[in-house]
Amino acid sequence: MNGAPKYKEHILLKYRKEIILIFCSLLIFFTIGNVFISNKIDTNAIATANSYNVVYDGKSMGIVIDKSVADEVYRVAKAEIKDENGEHMKVGKELKYYLEYAEKEDITTKETLLDNLRSALAEDKESFQVKGYFLKIGDDFQVALKDEDDVKEVLKNAQSMYVAQVEGYDINLVRVPYTASVRMPVIVKNENFDEERALRTVADVAEDNNLDSDDNKDAETPIETVGISFAEDIQIVKGFVDKEDIADVTVATELITKENEEEKVYTVAKGDTLSEIAQKNDMKLTDLMKINPGIEKQKFIKIGQEIIVTVPEPELSVACEEKIVYTKPIQYTVEKVENKNKYTGTTTVLEYGTDGEMQVTAVVTKVNGYEKSRNILEEKVIKEPKSKVIEVGIKPFPSKGSTGNFVYPVVGSIVTSPFGYRRGKFHHGLDLGGLPIGASIRASDGGTVVFAGWKSSTYGYTVDIDHGNGVLTRYAHCSRVVVKKGQKVSQYQEIAKLGSTGNSSGPHVHFEIRFNNVAANPIKYLD
Repeated sequence: MNGAPKYKEHILLKYRKEIILIFCSLLIFFTIGNVFISNKIDTNAIATANSYNVVYDGKSMGIVIDKSVADEVYRVAKAEIKDENGEHMKVGKELKYYLEYAEKEDITTKETLLDNLRSALAEDKESFQVKGYFLKIGDDFQVALKDEDDVKEVLKNAQSMYVAQVEGYDINLVRVPYTASVRMPVIVKNENFDEERALRTVADVAEDNNLDSDDNKDAETPIETVGISFAEDIQIVKGFVDKEDIADVTVATELITKENEEEKVYTVAKGDTLSEIAQKNDMKLTDLMKINPGIEKQKFIKIGQEIIVTVPEPELSVACEEKIVYTKPIQYTVEKVENKNKYTGTTTVLEYGTDGEMQVTAVVTKVNGYEKSRNILEEKVIKEPKSKVIEVGIKPFPSKGSTGNFVYPVVGSIVTSPFGYRRGKFHHGLDLGGLPIGASIRASDGGTVVFAGWKSSTYGYTVDIDHGNGVLTRYAHCSRVVVKKGQKVSQYQEIAKLGSTGNSSGPHVHFEIRFNNVAANPIKYLD
């Protein structure tokens, strides 16, 4: 009983290897059989396809045994379409082929296949590409145009936006070396253009508009366009393009000349300077001034003033060199003549200066109408400047103490209102005028400044000088005071500038001499 199980276990162990070998053999047999059957089915399927279905734009054109036959017929059909419509058209679609089985009688003849393709191409003619010209600007922009004439017209239109004498220049499209279809624009001068007749001087414009020629003396008159060019790299490439992608001249001109960025304006705030505004907007100060003509002539910029800080850029930029003629002033010089008999600080204008005038010829380079550089060719003096001659005193001041004598506080003045009653009121001083605001006011005698500043709405800016022994002189209506309270001054020393502050009817100095605070008539004491 106990030996039976042991005997059975021994039999399984004994034939274990043989059992595994038989199992593996059966697995390999069934796998190879399945592969063989599968390959046999595929081979049969391929063997039954004996032809190709020729398809154009999703439609069957016929059945052929050899694809090369359909390719040849298709070339003939396309050639006929080109002959009918000229060499400016191109069929963009290609034939497609699908394997299938066909009987001999189902095979399409060449003639029938050609007729079918002719009909299909005729119906699909609107989808054909046509010959055109791609106007490429830089690396990022292109527009398709119909022909060379349209290309030239578009470029000419772009030029005319910034160049006054564009009609004097022609555009030629020159083939780029070692290329078959690439052209580049070359701007050449039109030899038949009557430039002298086309040009108009500032004098002509002034006469036509009934303007005084002095109104235009600072105008810069173009006398010749030296050259025109495009600032970007331009290529014109011949090729085929879909009809709907071809732009007309008006649209293409708008595309290449439209400004891609809105003009930006900066509003001046408190504490702003032009250099700071330029720095804030990543600009050079010179560029900021160029796009804001006339701003360099302003003494100050005002809070709230609007300043252009960026200029919109079109796709195509036009550079132009113009020879211009304009006049500019030659500033007069100042000559000083010393007079040892007059005290230091005393000045007298002997001759008034006048500016001269210079005629300048220059070549100005502009891009899109904005000046980029200027090269001076010639400067010609047409009016010599006349120097201003000033007599200056060099005589040393007397001591800072009082001399007891009084001199006129302004040189070259006239009495505009005397001491005494006027218009029902008593005038306590002598008004000395006839000189411009800013003329020098000097101390009538030496002494100590006891008041310097704004005295009242009557006197305005005033200086009082104590000469000792109860004697005081007063100088009122000044535009500016140049001394301080407590300062010792000498006779003839400048103490203020003539003005019209306070209750004043015009530029003058109100001069008083007071003895123990009682006003006396200055005319009795002046030398």
